Amino acid sequence: MLNPLASALPKLLMVPLAAAPPLVPTAESLFAEAFDNKDGRQVAVDRLAEYFLVLLLRFAIDSQVMQGGILTALSDPHLSRVLAAFHHQPEKAWTLEELAHVGGMSRARFAAHFLSIMGQTPFEYLTQWRIGVAQSLLKKGEPLKMVAPAVGYSSTGALTRTFSQLVGKPPMAWLAAQRKY
Repeated sequence: MLNPLASALPKLLMVPLAAAPPLVPTAESLFAEAFDNKDGRQVAVDRLAEYFLVLLLRFAIDSQVMQGGILTALSDPHLSRVLAAFHHQPEKAWTLEELAHVGGMSRARFAAHFLSIMGQTPFEYLTQWRIGVAQSLLKKGEPLKMVAPAVGYSSTGALTRTFSQLVGKPPMAWLAAQRKY
């Protein structure tokens, strides 16, 4: 599935625990649960792993372990507001002027800043976000005719064209392939 955060992460991120003290207690709890055989172990491991990932991402953002991309944008006071707006309202027909206003910048400065940090235009990012949300909704069983307006497309045809361009196959073919796994 298209997920900008997951795709922004390197294949391997090594952080010595000594360099990131806030991670230590959660890592210890995670390993204790993983190697114990108590009831509820898997649920505890899953939740601790999710929490550990949040802490690791916070550390990566705060310490600028990775430069550029969504992690840098999330720590940027201007771009983080724009990304939050995209994430909360993917269905909205955003304009560059509205986005610049949300980010507290001029249009030209906003567009250049977004591109320099994210490596893509705001509308390229928004399109990828919308298709990722559409994938999630389809996997939850939402009908395509309901998904299209929920992610900012006026018709199922418009969503299908964009989806096919980014994913390589139409939504229902993609969904059928997902169900095989």
